[in-house]
Amino acid sequence: MTSDEIIARAEVDGLPADRLAARALAHTLIELTQVAPRPDLVRRLTAEARDRGWHEVLVQFVHCQLITYSLDGAGQDAIRQCSDVMLAAAEASADEIQIGLALAARALFLVEAPRPEALTQDFGELLGRAVAMLDDTMAADAAGLGPRAIELPMAYVECGQAFHRMALWELEEEMYAKAAAAQELPLPPLLRPLKALTARVLVINRLEGATAMACALFEIGEREAARYVATAAVRPTPAERADLPPIWGWEVSALEHLLDTVAGVAPDAEPDGLVGRLANSTWPGYKACLCLASAIRAHDRGDVAAAARHADEAVRLLDDYKPSFTTLAMHLAAQASDDRAALRYGRHLAALRWETRLSVLGSARSRLAAARVLRQGEQLNRQAYLDALTGCANRHAETRHLARLRRRDPADRLVVVLVDVDHFKSVNDTFGHAAGDEVLREIGTVLQAEVRAGDLAVRRGGDEFMLLVDLPPDATVPLIAPGLVAAVSRHDWSAVAPGLRVGVSAGQAAGPAREVDDLIHAADQNLYRAKHAGRGQAVGAA
Repeated sequence: MTSDEIIARAEVDGLPADRLAARALAHTLIELTQVAPRPDLVRRLTAEARDRGWHEVLVQFVHCQLITYSLDGAGQDAIRQCSDVMLAAAEASADEIQIGLALAARALFLVEAPRPEALTQDFGELLGRAVAMLDDTMAADAAGLGPRAIELPMAYVECGQAFHRMALWELEEEMYAKAAAAQELPLPPLLRPLKALTARVLVINRLEGATAMACALFEIGEREAARYVATAAVRPTPAERADLPPIWGWEVSALEHLLDTVAGVAPDAEPDGLVGRLANSTWPGYKACLCLASAIRAHDRGDVAAAARHADEAVRLLDDYKPSFTTLAMHLAAQASDDRAALRYGRHLAALRWETRLSVLGSARSRLAAARVLRQGEQLNRQAYLDALTGCANRHAETRHLARLRRRDPADRLVVVLVDVDHFKSVNDTFGHAAGDEVLREIGTVLQAEVRAGDLAVRRGGDEFMLLVDLPPDATVPLIAPGLVAAVSRHDWSAVAPGLRVGVSAGQAAGPAREVDDLIHAADQNLYRAKHAGRGQAVGAA
């Protein structure tokens, strides 16, 4: 199906019933949002994703809204509130790729907002956390990410765009190189066509970053450095160029023409008909690239008046989207002036801006390094209290949590559920210990889906698990144990090993949180009864 057909179906049917198809739809809308926004449809689909609890899908739809707000020039409050929703959905997904994407988007869209300094937001800290998360994901098990791999290059691109807005072009290109590497990760068939969007974005973003840096270097008189950046810029392959939408292809040609001019290899005139083809571009700055190229050629010929005319035209077309384009145009236009003192002052300010930029770049690199060190410390601390196989809490974490529960207010209530895997020894004997380990991992995942912040899922050892779930004072005791038994029974165990079937027995008890030891004993008695009732049973609701 084409993008238009996908959107037309969504207009009629709403969010697809298949979760992966809903994710693909969200990515399709992200691409269309940048050229033909459909805010009403996005709002409707956002609500449906929220109602279904599909957090990773919700992140993408809220991302669409954030892009729309930015394009429409929405105020800081609207952008910040939308960013809050995106970050909350990402955290609810418990997926660090989604969280990294949300942090990077927050940095990007808030740094673009009017008066970002008034937000008291540490953009360097946001980006440091995002990059550290994404780098760890790439270093751990990138090839096994499955559908999650579709957002990894997107998240790196978002980091790169944020660094671009901060004029940290070196870090921007580093992020794009990581995004390009992440593009090579395997994806489910349904999501593979979506790689093309990130590939197209990478083509134009890498050229824009190189052009912005080359312009800044040219302005401060570093012609050789500017020539090197222009020559080394990553250009699209023939296949990538052929895949670009026509208007994007012409915009790329404008950027490349300016880069070739800075590198000293451009022809004396702009490509035939390119000015006219750029008439429908969403940013007039691409036309300004052609004017800047003409101004540079005139400047190098010593025709100061012609350089000033072309540069003035570039200034007229430019806005604050690419500041280094604008300041280079102003610099070239000013060369026609007889005011030598003003020209010296302009050169001095440009040099100061560059020195300040280098200082910020050094600080940003230090922030990235500090974020990695901080994250390593946090991970070591978490690992001390996590079971390495299942990701559940271990006995050390259980001991600490029980000590806190014993000090709770008398009115606080708790549900304790003990779970044992039925006939686990036969799983190991029949299917092997690797399959047995995978069974424990999957059961740990099922248990952790039942807990919230403040609750605890514990692997007590072997095939025994425990849930400690806080209960509001007046709430009815939930039937957690039967739900867990049913969830394990429904699980597709054939994906672990053909013919494998797994069941659990569970015992539940509920009462005052400070009496947790008595509750554990009661839950253990109920677990014993469940096993002797034939296994695959749950006993004790209160």
